[in-house]
Amino acid sequence: MITSMKITAASLLAGASAVNTSLSLVPASSVSQSHVPQFVSYSFEPAFWVEFFGEPDAPRNLTYTLLNHLHERGARPIIRAGGITMDSMIFDPSQKTSVVRTENSKGGIYRTTIGPAFYRSWDNFPEGTTFVSTLNFGNNSVPIARDLALASYNLQKDKIIHYELGNEPTNYPTSRWQGSTKAYVDQWLSFVNQINSALGGNRTGHSSGKWWASSATTDITPLKVRPADLIPAGINNTGQVSQYSIHSYAFATCEPARERLATIPNILNHTDLLRYADDEIYPSAKLTMQQKGEWVIGEFNSIACSGKPGVSDSFAQALWTADVELIYAVRNATSVHLHQGATLVFQSNQQLNTPGDDGTPGFSSYSLLYPINSTKRGEARVLPVFVSQLLVVEALSDGGRIAALKTPRGVAEREFSAYVIVDAAGTRVTKIVALNLKLYYAGQQKQRGEVVLDLGAHRGATVKRMTAPSVDEKDAAKVTWAGQSFKNGVAVGQVAEESLEARGKLSVRDSEAVLLTFE
Repeated sequence: MITSMKITAASLLAGASAVNTSLSLVPASSVSQSHVPQFVSYSFEPAFWVEFFGEPDAPRNLTYTLLNHLHERGARPIIRAGGITMDSMIFDPSQKTSVVRTENSKGGIYRTTIGPAFYRSWDNFPEGTTFVSTLNFGNNSVPIARDLALASYNLQKDKIIHYELGNEPTNYPTSRWQGSTKAYVDQWLSFVNQINSALGGNRTGHSSGKWWASSATTDITPLKVRPADLIPAGINNTGQVSQYSIHSYAFATCEPARERLATIPNILNHTDLLRYADDEIYPSAKLTMQQKGEWVIGEFNSIACSGKPGVSDSFAQALWTADVELIYAVRNATSVHLHQGATLVFQSNQQLNTPGDDGTPGFSSYSLLYPINSTKRGEARVLPVFVSQLLVVEALSDGGRIAALKTPRGVAEREFSAYVIVDAAGTRVTKIVALNLKLYYAGQQKQRGEVVLDLGAHRGATVKRMTAPSVDEKDAAKVTWAGQSFKNGVAVGQVAEESLEARGKLSVRDSEAVLLTFE
């Protein structure tokens, strides 16, 4: 039986090299909308669905255990079976297994064929989980896309919350639409209208008004199809768009020049994370909200092209993920879908990552877990990033509304972020999240520093801590949330909740995050 233990935040202050400052709870941004239990959500590359989830009668327990941890804390993730391989996906009603990959000897995937078992496996997810039914737009075939939509509807219509036609059209061959936004919109609408008709038109319970639109990257490409481009072009003139999706990848290992930039100091620069969100994402989000619409991060992660070992499989990824998800929560994303998958050979011929030598999956180092034993990644295990999901889910539970706080004096903006969460009515401060992004590496000779935050009159609070021995820690057994680690899926250790000391001071060590909850 797991029990809780109480310690005082004051006990963590002794002997550290500290920056003593105060934290003002006056929001530096607007307070967000109330966040729903679907905010923390996921995207899984369909070609590797069986590796992550197994078959309907043989589920992959490690993955479901992680989802259950989130479910127990009130999360109800939306699962998007999406990514590059959805654009070579077809449905075969006679296929017995969930997924069959057609690939070359080096792991290059030409085709992902799914059978009815793919959709039946959705029944293994925790109660309340919903799904995005993803459709192939890459093969430029209405029958292929329609058959996927019909199969998902006929087998799981009650679990489908959105349909999505195509993944990252910004990466399609330029010959497809010749860089014309109008040509893209016209064809997208033609496909959607034909699929809607096949699903039963506009009758209640069918697909009309349930479509994601855009699913574009923020890369500079000749085809402009971010939501800010599509809305003026009339993509929702007949009201079929339920949400606008945009993909968020500020770093990549697709070619050497970008790979060199994908470092721990760069991904944990809070100032640059804000700049990317406001320059690349928010213009589309803002226009969507002005049109009374909803927007989502339909796919995101720290480093595109399957991450970077030593960076995205370390505790740095947990800090990055928590900060980025809260940045998008402040800006009113309805959900954020953290991408999971494995190396895709055809994504780039210069990328850092490769499959295993035998062509088996080289699982993405930014994923929550390596779901099975593999020649490339070793034993099946949970990665350090998972604890970030527990932090964010608990922070935004109970319909929390969130705002950013000003950087405290004496602390660099690039190295620190803090957020205040208020109740759904917006009348009472309920929680604070603080992330100290100053880097502390393994083997560093100097003493680990900390920021000590004076919260003034605020008292009567508990503190949960997301921590590791260092920012570059790769062993999830040494990475904890509230004193517990999750390397094999099962929580290990006692729940450790600290009591905010009487003076109202909160310690956050370098490369650490805390969630403070007022009683």
